[in-house]
Order: sequence, then structure tokens, then C-alpha cells
Amino acid sequence: MAIRIMAKPARRVPGILACLIALNFIAPPARADDAALAEAIWQANAAGTETPRVSVLDPGIDLGGAYRVQQLVVDRTLAAGGSVAGYKAGLTGKLARWWFGIEDPVFGVIPASGLRRSGDMIAEPPGRHMLLETEIAFVAGARIDKPIEDVAALKPLIRGVAPVIEAPAGGFPKSQARKLTVTDIVANNVSAHVLIVGDERPAEGLNLKKLRATLSRNGKQVSKGTGADAMGDPWTAALWLVNVAVAQGRVIEPGHYLSTGVIGERVESEPGHYSADFGELGTIEFEVR
Repeated sequence: MAIRIMAKPARRVPGILACLIALNFIAPPARADDAALAEAIWQANAAGTETPRVSVLDPGIDLGGAYRVQQLVVDRTLAAGGSVAGYKAGLTGKLARWWFGIEDPVFGVIPASGLRRSGDMIAEPPGRHMLLETEIAFVAGARIDKPIEDVAALKPLIRGVAPVIEAPAGGFPKSQARKLTVTDIVANNVSAHVLIVGDERPAEGLNLKKLRATLSRNGKQVSKGTGADAMGDPWTAALWLVNVAVAQGRVIEPGHYLSTGVIGERVESEPGHYSADFGELGTIEFEVR
């Protein structure tokens, strides 16, 4: 699969065309080298050592190859006794996609081992660069195993919506930040690590596109944004996320979270007390140590 380069701002195509676009994320059968790359990433993450960059180990790897490796990394986690809590969209902001030269966001799998609740203490993982992102997550209310045509068809399949803090933690040194490629990020499951979940509530009556969210550390605001930061509308991001998951052969089960991308700025994780205010969706409090 080739990475699509942005020659002009991406246009979001509704309806069945969106489903066809999602089919670009179907990965061909794995190669022997994919397994070696996935094992190297999994071992490094388990040991807290530097995550290998697939773009260095296999300079010819494309986005399809990176997704093959990601699937094997996730499968390795599941084989070790883990389970899936949902799915996440990454690089949803226009600037982030411009930086990496891609038209669409990227897709990752949320591990159940990373679920936390408001009030929890989050420890910085050894050897990992952790970030904090305010996001909106939908909660599936039905099993989804087929492409969804549009947001109107998706809404009856959603049980509720919740404020979340996603804390991705990659093992790439800060010195390599400007060298990372989208294939490095995708192969490492978009650095999925922790998802702090607030109280769930029905989505009816909420204008999520205009919902404001702020994040403060020790009483000082460090991020602010609106739901429109996530692909223009969190519902649009959720539809994209569902169709990519299904295109990859994954099944969304009732209770799975669909985290739709960062609202506002990505914040460097530092020790302290954090408070996220999502307006009508409520608040999340947590500590980082």
C-alpha cells in the first residue's frame, strides 16, 4: 500500500465512498520479515528498551507493510493474555497529517491492560516517551463487523460517549522525533498505552463538534480545543475508525471504545495533578508520577 501524499487539503467523502476509502487499509498476507519486525518491536516494548524503527530496518516498507507488522504486534500481545478494549485514531489533526505527508489518519488498537478511570495514578513507563491527549470516545452498543455507510447508520450502533485522556507512550527517543515516519508510528500500534475513561453518557442532544475541552496541570491550563479538531467532527472520525477496523478484519464488540483523536494540543507528560474539563461530558482527574 502506498502512502497518499497530500497535494491539497483532504476532502471528506461521506457515504459508501468512505467505506471504499477504508478498504485501502486492508493489509496483504504477512511476509516472513514482518514477523521478525513485529517480534523486535514487541520485545523492546516489553523490556522498556528503544523501539526499533521499521523504516530503518526495512527501508522499503510501505504503509500496508506497517499495518501488517502492527497486526502481528497486537496478535503477540493477545497471545500473551491481553485483550482488546477498542480502537484509536491517530494523527487526526491537519497539521499532523501534513507533517507526515498523509491524507488519512492512522489506526491503532487499544489494549484492555491500559484502561484506567478518573482518579487513578498514572506512572511514566520506563524508557518510554508519554504524551497526554484530551479526546472524545464513543462506546459501541452493538457488534459491528461490516462497513457502515454513513454517520446516520452508525449512530444506532453507539451506546454512549465518554471523555477520555489518551496517553500514548512510544519507545522512540525524543532525538528521533523529526526522523520518525508514518510507518514507524503505525507498526508500533500508534504507541497505544493508557486510556483514562470518564463517565459515559448518551450522545443524543450533544453537539460534539463544538464541545470544548481543556487540560490543566497543577492548576495551569496546558491544552484547549474543540471536538472539531478530530477530523472536523468526532462522529466523522468514529465512522472512519469503524470502517478501517472492519476493513482490517477486526470486529467491534459492545463496550469497545472508539477514541477519535486529540482535541487541542498534545501535552508532554510531566509529574503532577491533571484536570480535564469536557463541559457537558464532565471532568477527568488523574495524577502522573
